[in-house]
Amino acid sequence: MIRAAAFLLAALSSGASAQTAPVPGEQLAVYLVSFGPGPRIWERFGHNAIWIRDTVSGNGPAFDYGRFTFEQEHFFLNFAQGRMMYWMGREDGVALINFYMSMQRSVTLQELNLPPPEREQIRDFLEARFADNRGRYAYNPYWDNCSTRVRDAIDSVVGGAIRSTLDTMTTGRTYRFHTRRSLQSNALDYFGVIASLGPVTDQPISAWQEAFLPLELRDHLREVSIPGPDGAPVPLVRGEIAVSAADMFPVPPEPANWTLAFLGVGLLLGGLMAGLGSRVRKAAWARKGFMLVAGTWTLVAALAGTIFVFFWAFSAHVIAYRNANLWQLNLLSLALLPMLPAVVNGRTRRSRTALGIAGLIAISALLGLLLKGLPGMGQANGDILALTLPAQLGLAAGVWLAVRSREPSAAPPSPR
Repeated sequence: MIRAAAFLLAALSSGASAQTAPVPGEQLAVYLVSFGPGPRIWERFGHNAIWIRDTVSGNGPAFDYGRFTFEQEHFFLNFAQGRMMYWMGREDGVALINFYMSMQRSVTLQELNLPPPEREQIRDFLEARFADNRGRYAYNPYWDNCSTRVRDAIDSVVGGAIRSTLDTMTTGRTYRFHTRRSLQSNALDYFGVIASLGPVTDQPISAWQEAFLPLELRDHLREVSIPGPDGAPVPLVRGEIAVSAADMFPVPPEPANWTLAFLGVGLLLGGLMAGLGSRVRKAAWARKGFMLVAGTWTLVAALAGTIFVFFWAFSAHVIAYRNANLWQLNLLSLALLPMLPAVVNGRTRRSRTALGIAGLIAISALLGLLLKGLPGMGQANGDILALTLPAQLGLAAGVWLAVRSREPSAAPPSPR
């Protein structure tokens, strides 16, 4: 816990001049507070806040963005439509830091080198935003989130110095890159989110855009300067303290390459469906196994395809538009799913229709691989292709083998 209250009062530089306040705002200290990632999917990207501390009392509110609750009205519908409303929090700064430390998440304080008038200005700005319906805003995970709101609030009182510095800094990274490394601790979260992202997340981003991540904003602020009292540039960050180095839920600096692991899963799924399909006529266990594996995979593919189409055609999720994974996971699976029982039960007409649909699914998956190499069609989805392509080919093979095994044998020639 922050027995750090006393430590901070002694260690942070602003406290020394706080006995008198001849200039309005001089008794205030402004900190960017950065919290490390947590275990849940929405915590994997970290969090941050702006703490306005009165150096005389040692107290003061911390303002953070990105508050939400699953209990709010129509939450899941709003999420599906990409129209999520988030809001601000206003908590005692020490209490907020204590909370994150109790969750075993790292905490870093950066005191901002703001003149007294700017300290008052950012305090008044945040108070006014919070008073206006708790600062509700339309959330976007990359362009308008907890960290970009904090970044913009600070930038507004330093005359755009943050943007002018960071906008010109190239990173060589993308939104997908950071999403992959942030979510790789959970394979299901990783697959679900990464598969739903379209090509817009593959464009290189600047340091300004990269500040959508709280810890990247923290690091980039160390490079920003503002005019000092004499006009000479001074660092925006006056001082920095790691209040807690606890890092129980780390995010690696680079994403792991899961292509081979996903390929292994795809080959296993595809091989299993093909093998079971070849034995549906001979064994009841093979019929049950084929229905279980092929049915589960087809259901997953159908749900994913439905979500991808909805996100692209009927939502404000720009990050999901033009998703090339629709070649592998699409609505054809929705048509195939109810026909799988006919495949194992030998209903010839429906099973042949199922074979045709499974063939189209396989062709679509192959087209997705071929089109990936065309100019303007590229999307960084090699890991998703590695899993879905062999699985869809294996499904088609399994349906074909099952239908073939049920076909009546040709009549023997008549004796002469």
